[in-house]
Amino acid sequence: MIDRLTDLRLFTLIVERGSLTGAASELGLSPGAVSLRLSSIEKALEVRLLRRSTRRLQLTEAGDQLYRTAKHVLGEMEDLQDQLKGDRGALAGPVRVSAPLDLGRNYIAPTIDALIRVHPGLAISLVLSDTPLDLSAEGIDLAVRYGRLPDSALKLRRISSNRRVPVASPAYLDRVGRPQRPQDLKDLNCLALLRGGGRFDLWPFQVEGRRLNVKVTGDRDVNDGDLLHRWAIEGAGVVLKSAWDVAHDLRAGRLEALLVPFCPVDVDLQIVLPPGGRRPRRVDFVADHLAAMLRQLDQCLDDVGLGSVDMAEAVSGLG
Repeated sequence: MIDRLTDLRLFTLIVERGSLTGAASELGLSPGAVSLRLSSIEKALEVRLLRRSTRRLQLTEAGDQLYRTAKHVLGEMEDLQDQLKGDRGALAGPVRVSAPLDLGRNYIAPTIDALIRVHPGLAISLVLSDTPLDLSAEGIDLAVRYGRLPDSALKLRRISSNRRVPVASPAYLDRVGRPQRPQDLKDLNCLALLRGGGRFDLWPFQVEGRRLNVKVTGDRDVNDGDLLHRWAIEGAGVVLKSAWDVAHDLRAGRLEALLVPFCPVDVDLQIVLPPGGRRPRRVDFVADHLAAMLRQLDQCLDDVGLGSVDMAEAVSGLG
């Protein structure tokens, strides 16, 4: 039976880096040495923990169970160390954060820079993706996400609720005109996000208390929300963005929000934590600072008439 924390740390690192080579590089070992240690763990447990393919490693059912347990045990040990040290313990160690591309580049990354300057012992990995990741499988300690999540096992910390709004540059709108109704978008060049293998071209609105989805068309689409954002600023067309993503551009006049009275308040912004027991103090610390930053962003939206609402108003606004 495994009785060493080093084996648990090694196994979780292999899973989170997705390869023996990645784990070996971080530990300063050869891939062969890591492979031998993994084999000894599997032999001691008498189970296969990983399936090796040409692309990446895949957890077996037993491997997934060990990974979840190892994360819990290692987290408990780190938490115990923090408690024993009390305020004397400096914040140090890895934190793996996931965020949407646009929000991550523009707001999360600068916040992380500031945190590391004050707490140089932190080592923060930022994983940017507009597609929600499996937190446990990817080794994510916390994620910033939009939308209401179906996985009830995840721990949620809601920041606020807001809306997605069509936006475009003033120069583009001066050329083609400003839409007055959601249906007017059919006459404009609407640039869509590619998501989950499909084109997100059904844009949701609310007209006279009823849900209306408008199918839009345009001359380009992309799976990168930040590039959509840039195209809008450059005058290429209309894009549908979370109000948080475009808050500073709206205030600076680089973009205009369109059809705001028809945009339902149905987008939650939240910090998501994987299931499990207690977390290391550094994870909660990073989560607290990201939450504070995002609430400041909410205040910026008040300046452009797109301030957040509480959950009761968000729900009632859906009819």
